[in-house]
Amino acid sequence: MKRIVFLVLASLVVFTACKKEFTITVKSNNESWGKVSGGGTYAKGQEIKIAATPNLSIYKFVKWEDGNTDNPRTIVVKKEATYTAIFEQSGGGYVPDDPDEPVVLQPFSVGENTTVYFSPGNLQWSATNGGNSVTVTTHAVAGGGTASGTWRFAPNQWDTIGAGNSNSYSGWMDLFGWGTSGYNSKYPNMTSTTYSDYGNGRESISGTNYDWGVYNAIYNPQTKTTDAPGTWRTLTSGEWRYLLGTRTTTSGMRYAKALVNGVGGVIILPDNWNRNTYTLNGADNINTAYTSNNIDIYDWSMLEHAGCVFLPAAGIREGTSVRGVGSYGYYWCGNWCLDNSAYDLFFSSTSLNPVYDHYRYVGNSVRLVKNVQ
Repeated sequence: MKRIVFLVLASLVVFTACKKEFTITVKSNNESWGKVSGGGTYAKGQEIKIAATPNLSIYKFVKWEDGNTDNPRTIVVKKEATYTAIFEQSGGGYVPDDPDEPVVLQPFSVGENTTVYFSPGNLQWSATNGGNSVTVTTHAVAGGGTASGTWRFAPNQWDTIGAGNSNSYSGWMDLFGWGTSGYNSKYPNMTSTTYSDYGNGRESISGTNYDWGVYNAIYNPQTKTTDAPGTWRTLTSGEWRYLLGTRTTTSGMRYAKALVNGVGGVIILPDNWNRNTYTLNGADNINTAYTSNNIDIYDWSMLEHAGCVFLPAAGIREGTSVRGVGSYGYYWCGNWCLDNSAYDLFFSSTSLNPVYDHYRYVGNSVRLVKNVQ
């Protein structure tokens, strides 16, 4: 028996000594911060290179775990080995370890003495909770009582309903006629093309029950709670103009056009935005195309947690006809323009105008805000 054991051990020694290939493992200390390359199986004595590449500009490669700082690094293969790249945040931005961590709202100045937080997505409405209920749902309204339908903010900032708005009695919709909060029979699914059917004549809807946020309780997917009527409100054209064209910010930047998860739109940067957080091209240039900044879901999560707001180009609806989805963004303001129209923010891949106007009966996007207390 002892002789057999000796022979087996001797065989293992000979095998190890004659081995001609070894596995080199290359790892990252945080795959969200940086990736590595160069690992694999190589011949003994082969010279190889391993490298570490940060995922974003807010990260940096510091060193390899054994203290070596060469990048790329040359290695002569001698035995099985593991090399771990150490990445760190280079400062200027906040990226959560958990992407589902609630976003902390950041302030945006919309006037000399007025600062607001933006809602976490465009406003949406459904009579039956998006088809999840066979009966009409209800929600609380200002002054007490309930009204039919469910209001919510879009689950993601890039979400748009598009052609689904043409069927305004089922599923979700996100393009509304002016002042169609549900108050005084101004229903969100109205398809009338008579301008006088919308709002309250030659008066602003800001601060009144015709304002979607003033009148309705709205489900907030960020907090997973329902915000009471009066929590949110609609910006005026003057506030949009100040936000996008006048306010002073830490970075000197106010907005940038972009594709976020493939959806064209405008990123609005908070007052305290730090340029080192992320490189954005063509800031504050109305002629810059959406394609100037192509941002995937991961990068957007980082930007969102740093306080950015995204307005998707959700198109426009007239009656039951929807057009311009992905190309044009129209966002209602709270003040009227002429007898038959109201102000809205308009943007495309080649323009941006915060004091545009449209007939009141067209369906535009709604993005609400609440005042910073």
